[in-house]
Amino acid sequence: MSWKINRMVKVIVAKITFPAVRDREEIILRKPSEVRIRSSFKYLTDTATITMARRVKLFDKQRVREVFRAGDPVKIELGYNYDYITEFEGYIARVSDHIPIIIECEDEMWKLKQLPVHISKETVMLDSFLKEIAPGYEVDADTIAIGSVRFVNSTVAQVLDEIKSKFGLYSYMKGKMLVTGKYYADDTDEPYVPVHLERDVATNNLSFRHANDLRVQIKAISTLSSGQKLDVTVGDEGGEVRQLTYFNIGDTATLKRLAEEDLQKYRVDRFDGSIAMFGRPYVRHGLKVALESGIYPERNGRYYVEATDVGVFANAQYRRIVTLGDVVSI
Repeated sequence: MSWKINRMVKVIVAKITFPAVRDREEIILRKPSEVRIRSSFKYLTDTATITMARRVKLFDKQRVREVFRAGDPVKIELGYNYDYITEFEGYIARVSDHIPIIIECEDEMWKLKQLPVHISKETVMLDSFLKEIAPGYEVDADTIAIGSVRFVNSTVAQVLDEIKSKFGLYSYMKGKMLVTGKYYADDTDEPYVPVHLERDVATNNLSFRHANDLRVQIKAISTLSSGQKLDVTVGDEGGEVRQLTYFNIGDTATLKRLAEEDLQKYRVDRFDGSIAMFGRPYVRHGLKVALESGIYPERNGRYYVEATDVGVFANAQYRRIVTLGDVVSI
């Protein structure tokens, strides 16, 4: 009987690896006080925070900055019963100088924040431009004209921020790949992750909204190859504003028609908000979840994942907070 009970117990485990660098050996930490990982296509940079207990001798206040330095690689694996999944890979960004020790980490975007950009060109294409300023990285972006560019004493990350501001195109790292403007399109072949609201969810912060109650306004902006812009606004005045980016739509009538077609995608019955899942199943932004409810089956639906906030806490909880994005059009 006791064997069966033990088999049902889920023991939360962590494995944080700092590979060998400089003159120190590889370090593996298995008992952090807390781990927190935030990830979304909207953040530019995925981040992780590792908090270590006072009692860990390795983190003597006088030695911590010798052991860990900005730019050192780090890998975070979490799981149950020694069945790990990789939740984060990146680099140390900052280390606190107080107790408890807090190590702040960033994904591959940390490297692009160090990579300088000095460039001035007329009429560049987005994909080739990104490949030029981020050599050595694979780039996943559309071949679209973004007009002239001029950046002096900037970094790749600052350029990506400017692209977001001008064109509404978010960028993020997918491993060693730089993705721009494809946050709902780069994982279309990935299967849906089934999520049962009464089984897989610890708590939820969802509100169900009926299509008839939704007020949405679309601000549509078209960027021409010359760099000039057209814009139109459609939908409900005073409603929730969505900015959509189009390219090379040269007349306002066509732009308005496209915007009105896209407006209908937002006028659907849907959940808004987030769910606090257990550590499994694994979900990350860009994937799609199929929500299922045994209590309200009429509210079953499929959604893109906009953001995740993963944590292992001192109270022996392993949680994955999933923020829902747009409804998946079928």
